Amino acid sequence: MFEIKHLKTLTKLAETGNLRKAAEQLFVSQSALSHQIKDLEQRLNASLFLRNTSPVQFTQQGKVLLALAEDILPLINSALSELKDEKCTSLQLNLAIACHACFQWLLPVAEQFSLLYPDVKIEFIEQGFTNNSGEKLAVETDILFIDEKEDNDDYVYHALGTFEVVAVLAKQALVKQKLADKAFLQAADFSSQVLLTYPVKTEQLDIFKLFFDKYPSMHKPLVIKQVANSHMILQMVAANMGVAALPDWLVSSLTKQTLVETKRIGETGIYKTLYAKYKKEHVLAKLIEEIIPQTVEAFENLYHTEVLNGK
Repeated sequence: MFEIKHLKTLTKLAETGNLRKAAEQLFVSQSALSHQIKDLEQRLNASLFLRNTSPVQFTQQGKVLLALAEDILPLINSALSELKDEKCTSLQLNLAIACHACFQWLLPVAEQFSLLYPDVKIEFIEQGFTNNSGEKLAVETDILFIDEKEDNDDYVYHALGTFEVVAVLAKQALVKQKLADKAFLQAADFSSQVLLTYPVKTEQLDIFKLFFDKYPSMHKPLVIKQVANSHMILQMVAANMGVAALPDWLVSSLTKQTLVETKRIGETGIYKTLYAKYKKEHVLAKLIEEIIPQTVEAFENLYHTEVLNGK
């Protein structure tokens, strides 16, 4: 019926007050502008302004279109400015980590990816996605690194690798408590220990979900003490201030210094798989599938180093 150029013409006609000035500011001839307006009036079957008036006087139909132009054109100009903005031309990939210990090796992967793709902004955010009720938890996450898998057709779970959750103890604690010769620790071995954990609920800890709760007994840690991060946990273990249950690859630096030692938890051990979780039909699926192989390689190298160290 009418186009954006028609709305611009009416706006400019209202600003200048006559057809000649409006044509000059629109960089068209007066006859071309007059023809454009007549064509629009024929489409609408209505006159838009009174001829031979100065300044130009709009008819009721003309005023309706002029009001529409005043509402729409600023929105269009604003959108065009955003589209031309440098911030709008770059992509942002939101990553979230549900595995506390993973941040230290995933951060370099993100930095490397940013170097390869300078137009992609990597952001680490609080865990997004949705809860079981379908309610949004936070900023939408593009990739969630998680060590648990749920049956959900809306998401892809790409396995990055498998690791073992091991007990970490100070060397002197092993000798003092006569645990050095044990191939694995039983629940009773924790009954006199201070268990150092991440600041999460007890029921979310792997050692409870996959060990203590799986094999119910009267034996539980003497004390559970929450610690802010992996580095502090390891330092406290090395100082014989408690024991911890951590991914096997995390303790390599201290085991090389013979400050701590790891033991299997339970006869069969606790093994977990780390996944990259993302939506199947994600708009950034191709970009996500480019970063995942780098993440797999980084995890393999991390674990390979651990194996070379005899872990």
